[in-house]
Amino acid sequence: MPKYLVFMDIDGTLLTEHQYVSDHTKATIARLQQQDVLFYIATGRMYELAKLVRQKVNPDVRLVTSNGAVFDGQNGREVTKLGGAAVELAYLIARRDNLPMLLFTPEMAYYTEQIPRFVARNAANFEAGDTTIGYQEIKSFAELAAVEDQITNGVILSREDMARLDSAREKLTNSKLLRLSSSNPNNIEMIPLHTDKGTAVKQIQTEQGVDAAHTFVFGDGLNDVGMMAEADLSVAMGNALPQVKSAANYVTDTNYNDGLAKFLDDYFAKQLQS
Repeated sequence: MPKYLVFMDIDGTLLTEHQYVSDHTKATIARLQQQDVLFYIATGRMYELAKLVRQKVNPDVRLVTSNGAVFDGQNGREVTKLGGAAVELAYLIARRDNLPMLLFTPEMAYYTEQIPRFVARNAANFEAGDTTIGYQEIKSFAELAAVEDQITNGVILSREDMARLDSAREKLTNSKLLRLSSSNPNNIEMIPLHTDKGTAVKQIQTEQGVDAAHTFVFGDGLNDVGMMAEADLSVAMGNALPQVKSAANYVTDTNYNDGLAKFLDDYFAKQLQS
């Protein structure tokens, strides 16, 4: 069997709504890994948080994180920075529009207000696993300046006032300093210019010698569309946004009905029959 690559988004794709990976999905991944199929988690989450999800599957799964800014390459972890000018602009816009913001390095989460609930919720798990993460509040522009050259990506969050979020998005877009995406309508995901999940997929394809015809991409959100363009076997989950289904070449069952595993099972069963 030829070599294949599989890239899987996390929330709404690999995980159920209860942050659980089904036994069916884990068994399918483990079986195909024995047949020269390389699996990658592809997420907007920072590297250390993505490692927590990998623990739910198996240690041989590789990582594409921070929406493609940080990923496991052939020669180790590859990192692209957001850039000081982009970080400073995002900080000023978020503060002026009174919007919470998170900035990330592979190991650190910086926040502009009270510790986000998802950070606090996961903090108890950080010492238990083989991962380390720090989180720190940025209280001033001077504190931001001390870390801005380390930032790989970030997210600006809505306070249910979409007009402010739309205003922030327009200002960031017009700056042409960074790339924007979104994992849901209530956020703006900030990525280095010329970078997204798709650029990471393309580089991994080159390094592994695998073409688009032998690349699977599974996703449900707008930040998955870029990597779908690099795969002939692009698959939207049954619970995906309509725009994602339109961009994908296939649609499978929902995340909580093992849509990812079902599609892979069916595809490789047909390959064996042909």
